[in-house]
Amino acid sequence: MVLSAEEVHKITSVVAQEENLRVTVSESLKGGLKVGLCVVACGLLLGPPGFIVGGVAGGIYATCTSKKFRPVHELLAEMTPEQRRLLQKRFVEATSNISYGDVATFLALMAGDGGVKMIVIQLIKDFVTSEMKHRM
Repeated sequence: MVLSAEEVHKITSVVAQEENLRVTVSESLKGGLKVGLCVVACGLLLGPPGFIVGGVAGGIYATCTSKKFRPVHELLAEMTPEQRRLLQKRFVEATSNISYGDVATFLALMAGDGGVKMIVIQLIKDFVTSEMKHRM
């Protein structure tokens, strides 16, 4: 039995939420730049101890100002119907060698076999990075 796009969406959303998968939307580079600038400025003003002060202050500043680290399950909820169909197709391909009849059976397989869950996690990561153009 092939799961519907909606069933695949539910499964992938649950796994993404359970595993706390998050994506960065180029915020890592911006945060690194903020920290680096703070380190340089404090180093110039305070000398060698300024590197420590700048690193801590820059890290706090970067953390407080970055808001684009998003949970993957939120991105999955915002998918278009076309993206959901594509995810379903990839899901069916990735799980073609696994025998299951319905969603409940598949969820039981995932709970009992870490390998099945890892297949779904890798599928989610690949889909989010290749089709949705986000970084994990």
